[in-house]
Amino acid sequence: METAQVYVTGSGDPHTRLGFARVLIEQGSRKTPFIFNYEDTTYKRSQIQGMIDAVLQLGIPHHVVFITASPLALEKAEMGEGPNRDLIYELYHVLSAKGCTHEFDFRIGRGKEINALLSRHDV
Repeated sequence: METAQVYVTGSGDPHTRLGFARVLIEQGSRKTPFIFNYEDTTYKRSQIQGMIDAVLQLGIPHHVVFITASPLALEKAEMGEGPNRDLIYELYHVLSAKGCTHEFDFRIGRGKEINALLSRHDV
């Protein structure tokens, strides 16, 4: 199974509730940038929605490695708790429907590095 590394950052304005996700999908030597815009969101929700939308771009099953600087409270979602559990469940559903396996690489404190990588690829 081919691996897709998905770099994701999210942004959300607490006043307007508008947000976006910057995403870079790396499949071997191919790098594909995306910007997804969202309404009624927060930066964390934008980030998770960006992961969902990235998986939807994959044409065949992949092992997906999500790389982000912000943890997602996955443990809380697994216990039915947390404000973003609905999107985490949706992410798991989309991965399963696409036949993908996955892992998370939380690079806490390294957001500037991920943003710099995204910027180098015009995301």
